[in-house]
Amino acid sequence: MLKEMKKLQDDQEASIRYVQSTYDKQLHTIQETRREINLVLDTIEQKTLKEMKDTLTKLQAASKSDVEKRVRLQDELKQLRDAIQDISYKSKLELSFIATRKWEEKIKQSYIFLKKDSHQVKISITFQPNTKIVQYLSKLPGLGSIEHSTHMVMEQEDPNKVFTVQWKSVQNVRISSDSFQCSISAICVLLDGQILVVDSNNKKVKLLDQQYQVVSHCSMTGYPHDLCQTIPSEVAVTLNDHENYTHEVQFITVNNNMLVTGWKFQVLHTCYGIAHHQGDLYITAGTALYKYTMSGRQISKMYEDKLGPNTGKTQSGLI
Repeated sequence: MLKEMKKLQDDQEASIRYVQSTYDKQLHTIQETRREINLVLDTIEQKTLKEMKDTLTKLQAASKSDVEKRVRLQDELKQLRDAIQDISYKSKLELSFIATRKWEEKIKQSYIFLKKDSHQVKISITFQPNTKIVQYLSKLPGLGSIEHSTHMVMEQEDPNKVFTVQWKSVQNVRISSDSFQCSISAICVLLDGQILVVDSNNKKVKLLDQQYQVVSHCSMTGYPHDLCQTIPSEVAVTLNDHENYTHEVQFITVNNNMLVTGWKFQVLHTCYGIAHHQGDLYITAGTALYKYTMSGRQISKMYEDKLGPNTGKTQSGLI
C-alpha cells in the first residue's frame, strides 16, 4: 500500500509539472497571437498615415501653385507699371496707350484672382477614427478560448486495464411541453459547468444547471441530432427535417441562463454528427464526412464510405 501511495504521489507531482509546462507553452502562444495582432494594427496604421501624408502633399501642391500665380502676377504688374511710367516720361503716347491696355488686362486678372482668394477658407486635415474596430475588439471575450483536457495514462505493465465507472445517476429532463418520451442523442458541457442536451424526440435543445435541472430550452425546426461548442457561450446543432427535405446547422447562444437561437445555414446532405476545431465545422452525413467554414461554406468532402450505410461508422457522431 505504501508503495502504491508513493507511486500515486509521484504521478501527481509529475502531472503538476506537466500542466505547468503546457501552461508555459500556451502562454507563449498567447504572446505570439498578440504580436500578430500588433503587426496587423501596425500595417493598418501605416496605411492610414500614408493616406494622410498623400492628402497633405496634394493640398500643399495646390496652395503652392496659387502662391506661384500670385507672385508671377505681382511681378507682371510691377513691370507694366514701371514700363508705363518710363513711356510717359518719354512722351511716347502710342506705346503708352498699348502698355496701359495691357496693364488694364492684368488689373482685371488681379481682381478675379483676389476675389477668388478672398472667399477661400483655411484648409485643415482631420482624422475620423473607425470606431467599429474598437467596438469589435471590446466585445471579444479574449484572444481565444481556454480549454483543458484530461489524458488517461495507461500503465504499460497492464495492457488490459480499462476505464472504470465510478458512479452514475438518473436525471429527469422532461418538461411540461414535451409530447414524447425524451431521447437524449447528444450532450455538451460548457466551461461554467452548464450542460446542454439534445432531446431529439421532442425537437428541443435543453439547458441544465449543475444540479441537472432544466433552466431553459428552445424548440428546433427539425429533429436535432448532435451539437458541439464553438465559442464559450455558443453551440452548433445539426437538424434534419426529412418531410421538407431540409438539413441545417443551427447556432444557439447561452445568455444569462437562457437559450437564444441565432443564425443557421442549410446543407445539401443529411447532417448527424458535428465537431468544431480551429474555426471549422466537421459534419457527418451517414457515410460521409464534410468540412465547413463557420459561415456555412463547404470546404471539402473529407471522407466517404463507398460501400454503403451498413459499413459506415460516421452516422452516430464525431470523436
